Amino acid sequence: MQSERTDARGVAGRREPDAGSRGGYAMWVAWIEAFRRGENRDTAGLPPIDGGMGSYVEARLLERLSGAFSERVRQWQTVLGAQIVAAPPTDDAAVSALLREAASGLEPLARVAGSPLLPRSMSLAMHDLLGQVRAGARDAVEESARRVREPEVEPRLPRVARRPANSPVPAQRTVGRNGRVADPSPGRSVTPAARPYGVPATPAPRTVR
Repeated sequence: MQSERTDARGVAGRREPDAGSRGGYAMWVAWIEAFRRGENRDTAGLPPIDGGMGSYVEARLLERLSGAFSERVRQWQTVLGAQIVAAPPTDDAAVSALLREAASGLEPLARVAGSPLLPRSMSLAMHDLLGQVRAGARDAVEESARRVREPEVEPRLPRVARRPANSPVPAQRTVGRNGRVADPSPGRSVTPAARPYGVPATPAPRTVR
């Protein structure tokens, strides 16, 4: 309930929550903080958030509750991620079993979302968030199982043939002015150097008598 403050002329002023409303706010704050820590207390005895405690007070309560709800979702996602890393599922049966086991952790959150004590807009937003979380969890678990069944193979680079460090290096050959290849290795025959295509042969010098 709320009380109205009146001035000396008896004109009603700002509405303030009475002692009962302040007590309801304190009860909700204690419940929300316990919920944030992971406790799942009963909501019996909590007043409905339907405008009876004042718009400002209830706006603060809904903000606290929204933050605690999101924190519980993150806690659940962290636990599920650790389970996937520790024991990734290998087939469809393992995927279903892991999702079924993890779903039990969202049941307390679903009960809060469906509580008649909350405004309908808050309940709808919570249910929508839970739907997105479940879909994302299923995708993550199925992707983990796919990676186990089909591990990604890194592309192999083609091998490049390399000359051994102690292999002989071909000797450099030079072409003399007489058109023959000079081979520095003793005892080896020499062959005429090939004339480049399109270059005429150099005529022999004429002897002047």
